[in-house]
Amino acid sequence: MSMKQTISLLIIAFPLFLNAQKIDDTKIIVTLPDNINLYKKVKIALVNSDFIVRDNYNTDTLTTYPREFSYFQGHCRIMAVFHENTVTLSGVYGLKSIDEFGYTQSPKEYKKIMYYKGSKGWAMLNYIAELIGGQITYGR
Repeated sequence: MSMKQTISLLIIAFPLFLNAQKIDDTKIIVTLPDNINLYKKVKIALVNSDFIVRDNYNTDTLTTYPREFSYFQGHCRIMAVFHENTVTLSGVYGLKSIDEFGYTQSPKEYKKIMYYKGSKGWAMLNYIAELIGGQITYGR
């Protein structure tokens, strides 16, 4: 491979490395070309992912009620923060416990959803980001 081809490959590949997920990332940032109906797009993506959106009359943040999942024993909440034409997705999860009578209890403690290999919460955040559309980047 010639030097010219190597430099061209680096220029093309470099943005892909910047947007790559890193261990312990906790936020997914979705950037759209404009902010037209951004709030509505995010709300629809959350509802299509089986979340119930809390109506707290806040125009720059959407939050959800905890949702119980069947593929991991716990609850999850999502938060979407709006700034101009971007939305930052993050979330928390808590594991259920079973009391002495066999009933499940709501989580007492929630932890941030973060990226690691096999993270089901992170996969769900990614799915919501893809439903919204736009350019996806990751951060802490």
